[in-house]
Amino acid sequence: MLRINNYKVAKYMRLSRDDGDEAESESIENQRDILDNYISEHSELGNAGEYIDDGYTGTNFNRPGFKKMIQDIEDGKIDCIITKDLSRFGRDHIDTGYYLERYLPANAIRYIAIGDNVDTANPDGLQFLTFKLSFNDYYAQDISNKIKSVKQRKIEKGEFQGNTAPYGYKKDTLIKNHLIPDKEATEIVKRIFDMYANKGMSTTKIAEILNKEEIKPPAVYLQIPVFMQNGKPKEEYEWKRAQISKMLQNETYIGNVVGRKFQKISHKVDKVRSTRKDEYIIVENKHEAIIDMKTWNKVQEKLGKYKKTRSSQNAHPLKEFIYCAECGEKATYRVRKKVRKNGHVWEQKVFICSNKNSSRSNCKCNPISEDEIEEKVKIAIKEEIDKISYTDEELSKIYENAEKKVNSKVIVLKKQLENFKIKLKENEDMTVEVYKDKLQKVISNDDFNIFYEKLQKEKNKLIVEIHQTESKIQEIQKENKRLDYKLIKKIANELLLSEQPTREQYSKLVEKIEFDSQKNIKVTFTFGQMIDKEELKKAV
Repeated sequence: MLRINNYKVAKYMRLSRDDGDEAESESIENQRDILDNYISEHSELGNAGEYIDDGYTGTNFNRPGFKKMIQDIEDGKIDCIITKDLSRFGRDHIDTGYYLERYLPANAIRYIAIGDNVDTANPDGLQFLTFKLSFNDYYAQDISNKIKSVKQRKIEKGEFQGNTAPYGYKKDTLIKNHLIPDKEATEIVKRIFDMYANKGMSTTKIAEILNKEEIKPPAVYLQIPVFMQNGKPKEEYEWKRAQISKMLQNETYIGNVVGRKFQKISHKVDKVRSTRKDEYIIVENKHEAIIDMKTWNKVQEKLGKYKKTRSSQNAHPLKEFIYCAECGEKATYRVRKKVRKNGHVWEQKVFICSNKNSSRSNCKCNPISEDEIEEKVKIAIKEEIDKISYTDEELSKIYENAEKKVNSKVIVLKKQLENFKIKLKENEDMTVEVYKDKLQKVISNDDFNIFYEKLQKEKNKLIVEIHQTESKIQEIQKENKRLDYKLIKKIANELLLSEQPTREQYSKLVEKIEFDSQKNIKVTFTFGQMIDKEELKKAV
């Protein structure tokens, strides 16, 4: 048979780990045979190479073989794609639809799905495309649910489902999904519990000792890839207080299997969410315990007392508003108590930059005392509220002046927005014209790709500018609200007269509080800045 080979055909093959019982019939070798036979029977099709994703789900397009194929399309090496069926291309309805109905036509790429009788060169083959894509999406959801059910049953039976055994254990090579103690790491775990329960050490002190002794932290010891660079552990990785605290609460060390700590949000995305403790599945006595119950209970009792103390200490009404002006990090409220030899209790209550508190950065911002920041915030509120002594005529001028300024800004922004939208329409029209020129062979594929890429960049930039301009207009119009000065003054006076203002009182007036290394305080109010008498005269 005389071969014409008009099309440069990409053979795309995909096999997912989730294909289960269909794995044999959907094997890469089987798909290759079907594609090769089809190409051999159609003289216009030439083999431009194959692209394989073995072990990748069809619910997203983050696959190396698929990405390489798309790049080759951009480089003009391909003008036809062939798969065994639609599900091999993708199972997600929205993303698959985008590629088949928009991306491939825009790039003049023919697509053939043999088993589903789809061939974009023949419009009749696209009649049931939407239905088939929906069915494939449903199938992916069904597979995902089945896998979840299997994992759930394994967790309920007490089988360990993690990829890596917790520090102190290793996976049993004889019994699947079973943990056995790791002799070297077990000794470190026992020592950590002993230091906390019996030697009165804090989690911070324990981490400090382990780092000083250069004992490998869990991620380095277990060689978890995310903490490695070029086969070596990241220099900044070390034992941390929070890590010690988590270990002290891990029931794995008393022989229990704790499952369902995380759940996948959807079969379409890779993100997971941390579940609440009441959602955990805990199966007791499934492997050898490292920590005895007496030590465990002693540790939990101590942790419980610490948490109770901390929660009461951290309940300061200003806590959520305070930030470090030097690095922008949220402030931490820290309480320290010490009983002196004479029985006197020394107490220190300060706000400190969270970065400085955890030694994560070189922030130079010094702590500021609770009393000092409370006093300075009250002074700032009083000074701002004292400006409210306007007559009705003055208030009317304030509103009128503010409205003029807003209207002036909005008019300019709306004109800019209109120009951006006109340019976007021109860009879209130009894209259609360039595409028509390509189909009519007025321009070459290479020229089309150059024009198309340039137009897409311009389009993306215009879309961003339109979105930003619309947001600016909304923000300005939102700010142009008539403030109830009498109500603001009433709330402020109640707060200033209160011996212990509440978080709710502060939240009605204060948006943000910043302090710097010189203990300067900047308060941002929910109502903006008041205008004093002198400023009012200038404004009107």
